[in-house]
Amino acid sequence: MKIKLITALALVAGLAMICTPVRAHHGSAISYDLRKKVTVTGTVAQYIWAKPHVYFIFDVTDEHGTAVSWSAETYAPVKMARTGWTSTSLKPGDKVTVTIFRSRLSATRGILERLIFPNGKVTDLGNPTE
Repeated sequence: MKIKLITALALVAGLAMICTPVRAHHGSAISYDLRKKVTVTGTVAQYIWAKPHVYFIFDVTDEHGTAVSWSAETYAPVKMARTGWTSTSLKPGDKVTVTIFRSRLSATRGILERLIFPNGKVTDLGNPTE
């Protein structure tokens, strides 16, 4: 009887340790301020089509004429594919207009809400909590 109780408690503790990081991973409202959006235009420097999230880095020229590196996170490749994105949707040199919800840690990082491609096509991902 005592061994069954210890085994059951160990199982519950193990499941709790596994489930907590999985839940924490999808904390967009914790990592990003979903009330603060910014729209900027820049040039794609790098595009990463990989798990767990598609990500791209782009250079924005600030008011002083200096190129500032920004980054935008999107969803998993499989979810982005459903919106029409592919591993070649963006390439270095593409001029894009990006709307992001700003990171709570960096003013030049965020999660993508909307992107206007060089050809005028628009991807609107909306609020990540919806």
